[in-house]
Amino acid sequence: MRTYFKYLSRNKLYTFVSVMGFGVSLMFVIILGFYAKNELTVDNIHKKADRIFMMRSEEQSALSNPTPAYIRDLLPEVESFCRVLSSNILVKTFNNEAVSIKELLADSTFFSLFDFPLIAGNRHEVLRLHNSVVMTATAAKKLFGDENAIGKTIPLHGENFTVTGLMKPIPNNSQFPKVDCIVNYNAITLTRGKEILENWGNCSFTAYFLMKPGTNVHAKEKFLEETFKKDERTWIYKNGFQKEVHFVPLRKCYFDPKVTAGTYDIQKNDPTKVKVITGIVFLILIIAMLNYINMTVAQAGFRGKEAAIRRLHGSSRSELIRRFLRESLVMTAISFAVGLLLAFLMEPFFERVLDTRLDLIHQFTPAVIVVALLFVLLLSVLAGILPAVIISRFRPIEIVKGTFRYRVKSIYSKVLIVFQYTVSVGLLICSFFMLLQTRFLMYTDLGFRTQGILWINNQMDSVPQALLRTELMKIPDVDMVTFCAGEPLRYNNNLSFSKNGEAVSSWEMAVDTCFFKFFEIEPQPLTAEPIEVIFEKGAQVRETKIVPTYGNAKMINVVQPDPVTNMYTQHEQSELRYWMVGKMPDIKFKPLTMEQPPLQVRPLYRNEYPWATLVRVKDSADKTVVRHQIMETYKRAGNLTMADDPMWAKDIIKQRYTNQSNLSQLITAFAVLTMFIMIMGVFAMSLYMIRQKEKEIAVRKVNGATESIILRMLNLESLKRLGIALVIAVPVSYWAMKRWLETFVYHIDLSWWVFVLAALIVILLSLLSTSAQSLKAARANPVKYLKNE
Repeated sequence: MRTYFKYLSRNKLYTFVSVMGFGVSLMFVIILGFYAKNELTVDNIHKKADRIFMMRSEEQSALSNPTPAYIRDLLPEVESFCRVLSSNILVKTFNNEAVSIKELLADSTFFSLFDFPLIAGNRHEVLRLHNSVVMTATAAKKLFGDENAIGKTIPLHGENFTVTGLMKPIPNNSQFPKVDCIVNYNAITLTRGKEILENWGNCSFTAYFLMKPGTNVHAKEKFLEETFKKDERTWIYKNGFQKEVHFVPLRKCYFDPKVTAGTYDIQKNDPTKVKVITGIVFLILIIAMLNYINMTVAQAGFRGKEAAIRRLHGSSRSELIRRFLRESLVMTAISFAVGLLLAFLMEPFFERVLDTRLDLIHQFTPAVIVVALLFVLLLSVLAGILPAVIISRFRPIEIVKGTFRYRVKSIYSKVLIVFQYTVSVGLLICSFFMLLQTRFLMYTDLGFRTQGILWINNQMDSVPQALLRTELMKIPDVDMVTFCAGEPLRYNNNLSFSKNGEAVSSWEMAVDTCFFKFFEIEPQPLTAEPIEVIFEKGAQVRETKIVPTYGNAKMINVVQPDPVTNMYTQHEQSELRYWMVGKMPDIKFKPLTMEQPPLQVRPLYRNEYPWATLVRVKDSADKTVVRHQIMETYKRAGNLTMADDPMWAKDIIKQRYTNQSNLSQLITAFAVLTMFIMIMGVFAMSLYMIRQKEKEIAVRKVNGATESIILRMLNLESLKRLGIALVIAVPVSYWAMKRWLETFVYHIDLSWWVFVLAALIVILLSLLSTSAQSLKAARANPVKYLKNE
């Protein structure tokens, strides 16, 4: 191996390009490999995972509170169930500081179904009592300091709860949210009343079902569908709003797009994203190996002399192959070490882009280390076998004649460079379109104002609204304040009803008189009465039985109000009548990945609880300063501490497209990586190809060729390969981006200039990476290369 290290020290460019190209590629492989592993092993720690299911319809997975017990009574195969509900709450620490913690309300069966490790407490008993709570060790230390938390009491929802157990944090690869405590599910009655446990109408809760061993749960789905359609209690099926029953295995809930778990903050991921990332891992591996192979094969003409000498001294071909494979193992091991170091350095960036917690240092268990060593060994064989076979198979006489150098130049390197060009152009095109589409999603006109609007999750009832508005308006930079139970930024109410025998699913916002002016929405009036009079009538709905509404075009088309009175009903048995007083413009209040549904806007009823307080600030305001002033005023007026941080409307809109933004950034990073490898590879290849053409260039110069002719000759071959790559990459990337954009209801067009820009960038980088060496060769004195001929 001493000869190999001497060779590496003499060929510093080859060493640098090989190690850095391979190392940076392996950095991506290490990080994305661990990410894919984490995503594909979600909730693998639960021994009963194969018997745990979540029930969903064709649309969503939320149930009413009595439904799980009802299903257990219908199906003897159900061993038990566990309802869950998550929220943020405010508690006081041992030093009387108010902090926000995340709680998970769960039935007493929670730790019997799920194997989250307990530090203290009996898993079958810790949630048995109605006032019991299990805390993570971190949360317990935050609340109680260094004291033993077991047996301590903590005020939750106005009552004292006893800490009956301590648990380790929920692992990163779990669909369960990262909560601070698990609280007995009965605590829901403290905030929503005891009747919520028997309320069949509120279908916004989630449950997991544990089936008995050997149960074919999917065979029971049709039975439940037919039963639900006949029972008045399961009205959502009886009235046709939902039709199907599906049991989703625990491990598949994480990737099932139809699992939308109501008030349970379930962790989800897009299966397409994981598939793309897994594909990227393999593509990076292929590119890294091909770049190494390309570089090694390009050196074959020089390493061939060494091989010829060894053959003359009695070495067999198999001995040479083993020698080159050992060299490949050394190169791969060094590159893997560089990639591992870069992975630790780049971990924060990838955690942000992937929206996950990688925790690389704890990923390297003994089993993973063994797998990593085997991976390095396998990779070294795959990367080194072709160069070893190529270099070792020629006879010494071919090295002397130069036949070997010609064949290497003509066959192997061209194909590998074309592949690199193709991948670089294709990924650059894809990254451009993804970035443009993400920007379109985040910044397109939604039909309502988003500039300077602060959203606050309401923590107070309707009584202090007037006081709060008055206090907030005293802040110089505050422009307007509005209160809503449903708004176009975060939360709106699903409104299901039956019209002409057909189920209708729509959305509703309950707003105050400032709403339209606040969001700069201008509905088309269908009545001459001013909005203040209309909203006063709406506030007195209990007396008038008339609900004035504004509807978008889809809503008006669905409800079909009377052409004379503009009145309509939503339920045949309901005593309420709805009065369509105006037509809403088609605002985009749902993500642009989906169709905008029917929408009606009605006044807040008198003493109705507003879900959100929204504050509009002046364009000239310092956002940081005014946000702090608003928060302090809100706390002072409501005499409370916020459990949720207020968010600017622009940030809420961006948050809707976090997955798309992260994926586009990841593809862009990968495109930059492939460009980096391409530039280094093409630069090194041009150097070695020019060295092989030195005598040919000298002869051409002697025969009158100018520098420009020589440059054109050297660059033309590179441009031909790039032309072939463009012919392949452009249609493939066009097809891929067309398919991707079709997943969005609103999307950009496939503009021709993006393809041209990507091609020009790759052409420019390719020429820049080769021109310096080409110019040096064109200006060289031909005597230097012909004096010994």
